[in-house]
Amino acid sequence: MQEKLEKFTNELLKWNKTHKLTNYTTKEEIEAQIQDSLYPLEKIKDAKTAIDIGTGAGFPGLILAIAMPDTKWYLVEPLKKRYSFLNYLKTILGLKNVTVVPKRLENADIEPVDLITSRAVMPTPEILKIAKPYLKENSTLLLYKGSNVLDELNGIKASIISKDKRNYIFIKD
Repeated sequence: MQEKLEKFTNELLKWNKTHKLTNYTTKEEIEAQIQDSLYPLEKIKDAKTAIDIGTGAGFPGLILAIAMPDTKWYLVEPLKKRYSFLNYLKTILGLKNVTVVPKRLENADIEPVDLITSRAVMPTPEILKIAKPYLKENSTLLLYKGSNVLDELNGIKASIISKDKRNYIFIKD
């Protein structure tokens, strides 16, 4: 896994110079984002199928797909340059458990999954609305949110794990 994460970091640094995929421009910043992506792994590792909404440059979906090789991952990313980057990495890293979906989730043709992840894509109520058709009974929604997340959880039953300025929000369907 470590070798794949290092390759990911090097490729992101290289691609970012030309394509501006993310604001993270140093190895240290990217490694911090990798650790952020992996932090809740113990709580989600048993999922057999998963969707990451708005994967962007790979956080958290591609990183979790590397760490969870037995989980089928759908990385949903509508922006062409990011979609192309994710597909390239899928190929060079040999990630047979990954399908990159070049659409918005609302337009994707994906069966309901065990786990849906998302990091800073949109407010929580909106994510719940677009994710609902893709949730099974007992599915988990894992949202990577900042410090203002409590304002978004008005009336939503969730458990929260906090680390530094990150809140990991777990919502069971």
